[in-house]
Amino acid sequence: MAASAHRGIGRALLVLAALGASQAGAQMQVYRCGARTYSQAPCPGGRLVGVTPHRVTDRSKPPPQDRAIAAKRAVLAPEQRQECRALDVRLREEQRSLRARGDAVTIEDEMPLVRAQKRFRELRC
Repeated sequence: MAASAHRGIGRALLVLAALGASQAGAQMQVYRCGARTYSQAPCPGGRLVGVTPHRVTDRSKPPPQDRAIAAKRAVLAPEQRQECRALDVRLREEQRSLRARGDAVTIEDEMPLVRAQKRFRELRC
């Protein structure tokens, strides 16, 4: 019985494909309405066949903090945790400014980044 159901679905899809091809290039949307039911019109709980929803990420939001970092910082004093968060921002800014300067970076330009990295390690952020 399962094989006949699969053949029926295959035939239905072929018919739908043929109908779509005969519409002179017009795209036809096919909705899956149930386990074995398809329709040209939207149906309750149905979804478009062949269309996967795109993952939308908001790049303006900071990424979620890694659990390992959160666990490591949980043992720190509140002042040290606050300093670690400030160092996170400072390290990114320093790296960004060095990248913006390109090949014209000198050792004096790199020293603020080195100091921030040293403090980051000392705090065990």
